[in-house]
This record gives sequence, structure tokens and C-alpha cells, in this order.
Amino acid sequence: MRIKEINEDFIRFDNGMVITDDHQQECCESNYADFEQIEDLAYNIDFDEELIFEKIDDCGFRFGSKDTPMFFVPCYSEQNGYYTADIDVYFNRKKIMNVFCERIID
Repeated sequence: MRIKEINEDFIRFDNGMVITDDHQQECCESNYADFEQIEDLAYNIDFDEELIFEKIDDCGFRFGSKDTPMFFVPCYSEQNGYYTADIDVYFNRKKIMNVFCERIID
């Protein structure tokens, strides 16, 4: 499967599978995966449907397949320092992991 579309909300593959994130936002925070920062090379990779996901301490996650490179997705938390700084990562609506985001304190 190949990446078909990347936007601020998801990574969609040509077989319809998607990587998304979720966080119950409070009024003064924004926690998110910055999918649009993924390397352009990722568009040219044939991924297996069994993706591998790895947490990267306090700054995001990466994904790939057994025989492909891993691609980093940075995660950010814009807030005043009072709120949580994590997101849930989903692959095809199945929760894969909870990762901490790099804090950007206002």
C-alpha cells in the first residue's frame, strides 16, 4: 500500500487505511500529530498492511513496515503548561498507542 494523501488530520493509504490521532482538547490547549511534516520520500514507499509503530520519547512516533524505512511524525502540545501533553494514535480506527507531545508553552 502507498500513501495517497497527507493532511493535518490524517495519513490515508491507497487501500483506504488511515493513520489518525485524537485528544480530548481542553479550552486552552491543542495537542496534535503534525502529519504534514512527514518526509516526501514516504509517498514512494510500498508499505505492508501490517504497519509497525514506535514511540519516540516526548516528541512523537514513527511508522513503517518490516522491509521499509521508518517515518517520523512529530507531535506537539500548544498550551500554558497546565494541561496534559499526549495524544492517542489510531490505525484504521484501532488505537495503536498513546504518545507524549513536545510541549510548546505559550
